[in-house]
Amino acid sequence: MKPLCVIPARMGSQRLKRKNVLPLAGVPMIVHTIKAALSSGIFERVIVSTEDDTIGDIARRHGATAHPRPPALAGDLVSATDVCLEVYEARKSAGEEAGSLVCLQPTSPLRTGDDVARAYERFVEAGADFLVSVTPIDPHYFHWALQQNGSWWEMSFGSKYLLERPLLPPRYRPNGAIKIGRIDPLLNLRNFFGPKLAAYEMPEERSIHVATQTDLAFAEYLLLHSGRTS
Repeated sequence: MKPLCVIPARMGSQRLKRKNVLPLAGVPMIVHTIKAALSSGIFERVIVSTEDDTIGDIARRHGATAHPRPPALAGDLVSATDVCLEVYEARKSAGEEAGSLVCLQPTSPLRTGDDVARAYERFVEAGADFLVSVTPIDPHYFHWALQQNGSWWEMSFGSKYLLERPLLPPRYRPNGAIKIGRIDPLLNLRNFFGPKLAAYEMPEERSIHVATQTDLAFAEYLLLHSGRTS
């Protein structure tokens, strides 16, 4: 049974207006995620959940299926997980089954089809209930974190990690590019960070999350200087 692929793509955005359809290396940004999903070769179809006709038209022109998102799920505080599960429930009502769900956010346009395929392979081989893509972070950013306590500042984790960088344990950040969950645990938990969580590591240059105009410009620079167009 092939996994269900959902790309949650609304038109509204607080920081970067209409970001999912802004041009990136000559095409609307969302097209890069659609192409990655299709080229992975692991999906029966790629579904774009959107409340916007323009995004729906772009999705169909580039080989995806447009799913009309209910207006109640188009707000700023609605989780991508809820959007994905609404698509699953609609497909299930139409007689389509899936054992797992893959969420590909269009704000991570530099992930590749190979990333998607290898992440899913890792998910299956690990016998995981969930998988998220991750990127290594400088351990100083995490272990040497500071916080304000009244008038003064203090180390968030005390003195335990006051070590030189080579002695600090590695840490990773979820980069938002790929999230996978088995349907039953996902329905119960309603997020992708539950028990039996696996990870797929991606390099920083494919892990950018586009939230600002600067992010978009950097993503275009990385695409064009890597020789990729998608």
